[in-house]
Amino acid sequence: MTQTVILGIAGEQGLWLADLQSGTITPVKDPLSGELGKAASLRAAGVTITKGVDFAIATSSKTLAAAGIYEGDG
Repeated sequence: MTQTVILGIAGEQGLWLADLQSGTITPVKDPLSGELGKAASLRAAGVTITKGVDFAIATSSKTLAAAGIYEGDG
């Protein structure tokens, strides 16, 4: 089972490493290299990349996520 996820939020700079086992999120340090560097360059150009993620929603409030209900913007 996957224990970590690297994520980036649209409109925000940088990437984050979420460690699901320890319950922590930390910034990914620059400079990025290899495949992660290539993916970050594509992201900077506006490409959305997903691999192994089957559900994700960005919210502006912890309340929405905690309530377990997301109705979208309309």
